[in-house]
Amino acid sequence: MAPNFYREVDLVKEQVIPPMSEVVLSSNAKEAAPQNIESKKLSYELQDLLGENKLAYGISLRTPEPLINFFGAVRGKLSNGLEFVENKIDRSSQAYYDKERKVTSAIADLHSDPKEQLLPGFTYILVASMSGSILTRNRNIFLRGVTPVVFGISCFSYVLPTTYRNTKRLAYDIEKRNFPVFVSRQDKLYNATMKAACNTAYYTKNVAATVKRGYERTNKAIKEWTGLNV
Repeated sequence: MAPNFYREVDLVKEQVIPPMSEVVLSSNAKEAAPQNIESKKLSYELQDLLGENKLAYGISLRTPEPLINFFGAVRGKLSNGLEFVENKIDRSSQAYYDKERKVTSAIADLHSDPKEQLLPGFTYILVASMSGSILTRNRNIFLRGVTPVVFGISCFSYVLPTTYRNTKRLAYDIEKRNFPVFVSRQDKLYNATMKAACNTAYYTKNVAATVKRGYERTNKAIKEWTGLNV
């Protein structure tokens, strides 16, 4: 029988390529193996590092588990670090935007009366403060520090009354939130002062009314007795 030089070659049966559904180890050909002990040792170390050579669907693959674990750990740490930094930046940005929104809304709420003109008002306040400083330039340091502030605040309350009330309320809220004990004592002192002022005004009014009634009676009696209109 003559040899068939054109026969069909079954690459799978002749183990030229692995079956389509299998993964097999590459053959350890003797001619590919190292010939001395040092080369063998180096080859085994590289094999442990790079993993065994496998043929998957006719493709040579290596799965270096140590390298995969190492780079996986590095990638996980890097990803966690980036996520932490991103969250930190987001929280800081959100806190900054919240504070900025509070500040802008608070400033907008101060000028609630559109009839009040800020630029002329602040000009008057500045002039009043400078006047207080000029009037006390030859006085002691206490008067030189207090008088411009008193003049400026007085002018502020006169030329911008609504803005002044809103500013005073905002300052009181900030002070109460940060210094509650001091504000409590301040409120007690203020209430006591207001009570004393009200009592003084009440008694003064009564005394004035009593003096007026006595004057009217005396004037009436003199007019009746003497006929003179005092």
